[in-house]
Parts: sequence; structure tokens; C-alpha cells
Amino acid sequence: MSTRRRLLGLWSCWLWSGLAAAQAGQSLASGSEFWRLPGNFVDEAGRPRQLSQLAGRPTVVAMEYTACRFVCSVYWRRLVEIQAEADRRGLTLEFLILSLDPTQDSPELWREYRKMRGLNRANWHFLTGDRAATDRVIRWLGVHWWLYEGAIMHDFRVTRLNAQGQRVALMDGFEQPAAAFLATP
Repeated sequence: MSTRRRLLGLWSCWLWSGLAAAQAGQSLASGSEFWRLPGNFVDEAGRPRQLSQLAGRPTVVAMEYTACRFVCSVYWRRLVEIQAEADRRGLTLEFLILSLDPTQDSPELWREYRKMRGLNRANWHFLTGDRAATDRVIRWLGVHWWLYEGAIMHDFRVTRLNAQGQRVALMDGFEQPAAAFLATP
């Protein structure tokens, strides 16, 4: 892929991120609970999971996919920054990464993704759902994605949930500090 096309893809991603920021308040119904979303998921160990299994714990949620070479590389670095800031503050958080590409992201690929990035803490969870479950999560989180030359492009959006599964913070720009994301109760 040429440098020009990569830059166009990154620019498109930046543009969609800005549009997503403008629509941030429109993606979630007030008081709706993430943990109640139905769907079948598989974790990185190949075990069947439901979102409700994480209920009762404050959680940081993001959507990525294992073959992503653009936004996801920024995502995991920002998530690691959030983990480090939470550790500094003494906050206990779960991190839930959900696949944007359920036809490709297998438990084996998530294990490899984790290993390559050193994400081996027990509070990090990687799930792949069926297409219907993935689409419900995408809509609930307000994630925007599109295909560009056969690759999935997506906006940057990290959501922090309280123990009840309600959104308490949204990071939808690369420049937002981890401390600000964790500042709200």
C-alpha cells in the first residue's frame, strides 16, 4: 500500500473520530446497561462467555481487531496508559477488548495479540462474538467502522463503565489524557 493511501486511510480515520466525538451523546440510551446486551462470545482461551460475566466490576471497553495496523496500535498503547494511571490511583479496573472482525479473530489470534503486546494481566479480556452480538456492541458503544481497500477502518473510542454497566466516561480523541478519562467517578 502506498504512503499516500495510508495517509488517506489515517485521515479518514481521524475524520470519522471527529464525527464520532460530535455524536458521542447520541450512541447510548440514558441508563442502559452494557452487561445486559445479549450475545455469544468466546474469550482468548476459547471459553464461551457472556458480557454479563463481567457485571459488577468497573470496566474499560474498546473494540479492535487482531489484523489492524492503524488505530489499534494507538488503542492498545492508550489502554496501557489508562491501566498505568489506574494503578497509580489505586483503581481496580477490568479491560475488555471486543473484536470488530468476528470472522477472523480467533482465540489463538487474540492470545498472539496479547503476547506480542505484553498484555498478560488477568484483568484484560479479549472476546470475539458472533456477527449479531458484535453489531449490538458496535451500536451500543457508538463505534463507527468502514472498509477501505479491504481493511477495516474504525474510529478511536474507549468507554469506561461503572459496575452496573453504565457509561461514565468516553475517550474519543487521541489527545485526551488517561488522567482525565479516569477523573469522573
